[in-house]
Amino acid sequence: MPVLLLLLGLFSFAVIANEEPEYDEILLPGLIDLGILGTITGDVEVGFLFIDGNTDARGFRVATEMVHDTEYFRNRYNVQGRIQKNRFTDTETGAVDTQTTVKRYALSGQSNYKFLTGTQSFFGRAAYAYDMQGAFKQQGSLATGYANRVYERQTNYLDLETGPGFAFRESASGNNTKGLIWFLAANFEQEVYKGSRFRQTFEGNISLDGQNSMFTSRSSLTSQVNGRLGMRLSFNAHYNSSPEGELETLDTEISASLVYAF
Repeated sequence: MPVLLLLLGLFSFAVIANEEPEYDEILLPGLIDLGILGTITGDVEVGFLFIDGNTDARGFRVATEMVHDTEYFRNRYNVQGRIQKNRFTDTETGAVDTQTTVKRYALSGQSNYKFLTGTQSFFGRAAYAYDMQGAFKQQGSLATGYANRVYERQTNYLDLETGPGFAFRESASGNNTKGLIWFLAANFEQEVYKGSRFRQTFEGNISLDGQNSMFTSRSSLTSQVNGRLGMRLSFNAHYNSSPEGELETLDTEISASLVYAF
C-alpha cells in the first residue's frame, strides 16, 4: 500500500509537470519580505463539520504551514489539529450527553541548510502527534539527512529527502516502543491553472528493528476565491504496517476547508 501511494504521487507529478499554463503571468502565493532575514510564506486552513439527524456532531479542523526562506536556510513549520464532539441521547431518560469522539493534533519543524547550488541541503526534523482514538495515542520522531530540490520552476518544486532517525510511540493500549527508523519524504507543489495549486506530500518512517513502519500521503487542490482567500479539497492517507488487534492498516480522510494565504 505505501508503494502504491508513492507511485500515485509520482504519477501526479509526471502528468502535471508536463502541462503548460495557458496564461502569461504566474500567480505568486503570498510572500512576506523580511529583508536580510529572508522571506516568509504560508497559509491557515480551517474546516467545519456539522451533522444533524440520527447523528448529532460538531467539529472543526485547523492546519497551518509556514516556510521561512533565507540565503542559507529553509525552515518549514506545520501544525494540524482536529476536534469532534458528538451528542448522545439516552432513549429511556432523554438525557443528552456530549462526548469528544475525535481529538488529534500534530506538530513538525524542519530546517534545511543549503549548500553547493542551493538546491541540495542537509536537514534536521522533529515531529510529534497525538490521536485520542488512533492506533498510536502518541508518537514522535527525530530525523536528519540529505535533501535535494530536483525540480524547480518559479513557485513550483519537488523536494526529495532521506536519512536516519529515531522514533518513539505509545499505542492505544499503552505499550511504549522506540527504535531507529529511516525517514523518506517527497514534497511537490505545482500550479495547474491560474489561481489553483496542487500539493502532494509523502512521508515514511521505516522501522530498522522490525517494529511498525508508518507512511503518510497528503494530496490537496487549492483554488483562489478572492484575494488571499481560497478553498481547499484534501485527501489524507495514513498507513500503519502492524496495528494492534483488529485495527485497519489504512486510515483515510477527505475534507474541504477555507484557506487564507499570507
